[in-house]
Amino acid sequence: MIGALFWIPVGLYLAGWLAEFIRFWRGSGSVFGWGGWVMAMGWGAHTLFLFLQAQEAGANLALALGVLAWAAIPLNFLAQRRFRNTVFGFIFPPFSISLLLVTGLLTERGLVNAQELGLDPALTYQAVLVVHIVSFLAGHVLFALACLLGIIFLYEEHQIKAKLVRMIVSRVPSLGALDHLNERAVVMGFFFLSLGIMLGIGMGGVETFPRRMAQWRTILPMVTWGIYAAYLVERFFNRQQGRYMAIWSIAGFLVVAASLVVEMSVLWARV
Repeated sequence: MIGALFWIPVGLYLAGWLAEFIRFWRGSGSVFGWGGWVMAMGWGAHTLFLFLQAQEAGANLALALGVLAWAAIPLNFLAQRRFRNTVFGFIFPPFSISLLLVTGLLTERGLVNAQELGLDPALTYQAVLVVHIVSFLAGHVLFALACLLGIIFLYEEHQIKAKLVRMIVSRVPSLGALDHLNERAVVMGFFFLSLGIMLGIGMGGVETFPRRMAQWRTILPMVTWGIYAAYLVERFFNRQQGRYMAIWSIAGFLVVAASLVVEMSVLWARV
């Protein structure tokens, strides 16, 4: 019962987050959409799961992390209502989902295996692994694109300020267009990185969890996630644009590059 109940908030949070992403991408003026209601239902199921978990296992680290994941959802709603900004609905849900998956790993319970769901374990693992890798690569490529756009933005801005308007300037999009493209690249990159991190956490086993969380190949993607989450808050909450965000996207890619180097070194060592 409690194992099956674990997946209800995970699934509802994920569905709500996807809906919030679509609404965020479209630039909806409303603060709450149907994705918010889906997450609210997930929060109710999460509350029941925590209650049963507390009764069965008592207070422990898994319960504390579960409560933190639980608290992030109403915090998301309060932030959206208080500041009238949809960016929070794009950031808080993956944070809650990831913490909830960690809770399932620590309790050795919530993560129902593929065989119990009537699926082939090997094929399921391979399918999730492919989506995980593709999501990570897509996120990193989009962050690289944002970095390139940021460099072009700074170069063109320098050319204009120095009044060195050459032929190359006419072949490059305007500063406004470059700034908009940079924003879109980061938004899509953040989506794929979040998906990759959540799948990566869910794929790991209980035995390897503590060791994996202490590795650079796990730490760096999470640091990257935090950097670009802050980018989104600055962009859509504090209304920062232009040169400031271009520099941010370039600096953020330095961490992305370090993460790629670490990942490639691990894969190379396994060959």
